[in-house]
Amino acid sequence: MRKLLVLAACLGFGVAHATSVSKLAFTLELPDGWVEVPSDTLQQLYVEMKRRAPGEETSKYDYAFQSNAGPPWLTYPYVLVKVRASGRASEQELEDLPAVAAKEGAPGPMRHDKATNIVWMSSQTQVATVGKVDGLTAFIPTERGFVDVHAYAPEADYPRFEPVFEKLIASVVIAPELKYQARRADDPGTAAGPGTKFLGVALAIGALIGIFWVISRRRKT
Repeated sequence: MRKLLVLAACLGFGVAHATSVSKLAFTLELPDGWVEVPSDTLQQLYVEMKRRAPGEETSKYDYAFQSNAGPPWLTYPYVLVKVRASGRASEQELEDLPAVAAKEGAPGPMRHDKATNIVWMSSQTQVATVGKVDGLTAFIPTERGFVDVHAYAPEADYPRFEPVFEKLIASVVIAPELKYQARRADDPGTAAGPGTKFLGVALAIGALIGIFWVISRRRKT
């Protein structure tokens, strides 16, 4: 009985101290102690990525969150979020994405959750000075595109943070006006889905972002 009371108290403590974050396109619940990374840090990351990979497709992330307050910022574990107005993907495109991505050399296995229409991806990236970094990505469809959520932790720490990442992603609620609406059928002639080019870019950026962890850490802003 005592153990049950202690467990209940711990669970209650965790819920009470979760932080609700509200953005234009979504809301989410941050774990206790997690903080938002300053927007200027993400801008610096974007500029550095453009400098290091001129001519390559580069994405600026809209939001980021990490487990401890910085500086330094973008220290593991952290989560990156990108809101994409790329056009609505049809349910068939979402279902086909894992197979399409596998052909394009996706950095990890993917699966489509038919119940939520979320496409999940697991990945592992070798990061200089850090070693192997594991990632969990969720491509959450909206009526205008996607909300991409990329979560990263070093390989040794990932098993401990995986349930944290899953809970954080599960807490994402898309704004009512953007919430993906299931349709009995999508007209191929009028669907404004992202196409395989966008999907390939999204996958590549999601995997490569871990490589640039060192950039923001060096700046210590």
